[in-house]
Amino acid sequence: MAAVVLSACTAGATEAPDLAAVSADKVADEVFQADDIDLIESVRNGLIADCMAGQGYPQLKQAGVPQDAKPFTDMNVQTPPFAIRTDEQATLLGFGENSRPKVANVLSYDRGFDARLKKCQNKAEDKLGHEFSEVQNQSYQLYNDVADERDVLLKSPEEAEVTAAALRPLLECVEAAGFRQMVSGARTLDSFGIGLPRGRYEGTEPPEPKRLPGTVEIIPAIPERRYVPTAEESRLAVASARCARTTGFGDKIAAQRVRILRKVVGGHGSQIAELKPKVEALAKAAAKLAER
Repeated sequence: MAAVVLSACTAGATEAPDLAAVSADKVADEVFQADDIDLIESVRNGLIADCMAGQGYPQLKQAGVPQDAKPFTDMNVQTPPFAIRTDEQATLLGFGENSRPKVANVLSYDRGFDARLKKCQNKAEDKLGHEFSEVQNQSYQLYNDVADERDVLLKSPEEAEVTAAALRPLLECVEAAGFRQMVSGARTLDSFGIGLPRGRYEGTEPPEPKRLPGTVEIIPAIPERRYVPTAEESRLAVASARCARTTGFGDKIAAQRVRILRKVVGGHGSQIAELKPKVEALAKAAAKLAER
């Protein structure tokens, strides 16, 4: 996908942010300050884990503090993955993707743990600054509002027609490659795959938590798992990737989403501007705490 920038200068908005140079694949970091939020929450979680260990509950520290959680990443505009895969990549992955690794998690069924956790959370937030909760809530509310408005626009009749116009040549190309839709009249790529055997993830599923009253349980981390498609899925994925490249499907869909996101983000310019210095101040405080 070629670099695309967002520009949002809303008429009448006070102190609207300058988004003219924001790449569409970096919206999470540059508009929603995901890197700063990630740092703040990581330091907060570390403080909580230390506090809990001092209270006789080392499980959070043993599980490890999640790093690089990457909040708000679905705000980054990316070309649909299948549309930019080479023939080799489509053969290896089909329409799937390798599962992302999951960090260890702690589940509590212990009232003592829960009571001390609340106190440790309050202590950690006091160290970060009294605005922590308010700024965190505002950041996630902004994200939710933008995501909801984006999704409503994507489903509107006008945008549904834009999507359909991009799909038509893609579907015709896949049909010309010898594939048939399994539902008559359906105009989606998925309709070609109905009934095809799909792939699986390598390895075994993680065990279910025991959930015993009065216990604190550490759920082990789960490494990345490779997705292995079936031969039938791979053949359809290769044809779909070729047709997406030929028809420009991926670029059309990405351009549509950039246009919609530009409109929605522009309507929240003043909120973004007001949050920016608050998040930056908390991130500076978090960085100082992390150095201790």
